[in-house]
Amino acid sequence: FLATNDCNLVFGGCSTSMMGICYQEFVKQGREIYSFTTPNYVDDLKYLTKCKNYIRETTFELKQDMFNNSDLIVCLPGGIGTYSELLSYIEEKRSNSSDKPIIIYDENNFYNNFLKYLRMLVREKFVDKDIFEMFSVVKNREQMEEEFYNMKGKVK
Repeated sequence: FLATNDCNLVFGGCSTSMMGICYQEFVKQGREIYSFTTPNYVDDLKYLTKCKNYIRETTFELKQDMFNNSDLIVCLPGGIGTYSELLSYIEEKRSNSSDKPIIIYDENNFYNNFLKYLRMLVREKFVDKDIFEMFSVVKNREQMEEEFYNMKGKVK
């Protein structure tokens, strides 16, 4: 959907799994693709021949560059790196008043426990309830499309 709506891809430079599928879809649509990775994962870049690759020394630098080079953040289901990125982006938005949209793609309730954890943090007064204003949650492609069109004016 994003690839067919004039979006480019900024991602963590992975050729497998869900990110590999995203990469292939953006390639099919002729979109620009920017991958960011660290030296530990540089071998995966040999499978990403259609993108501009950037190697960063640390995941901290990688997340900062991915955030700064994106107009919209979409977090698909993923592993520890995805959670690290998501929390970093929410905190960046919360702490520095960024208006960059963040969408959590929660098909099949993948992020249920994460969202429960955030509600517990609110209950225990570790964060304000406005943490839930830092991002949107969508459950399927239709909701993703609706959210995208609603924020079209906010995204460059």
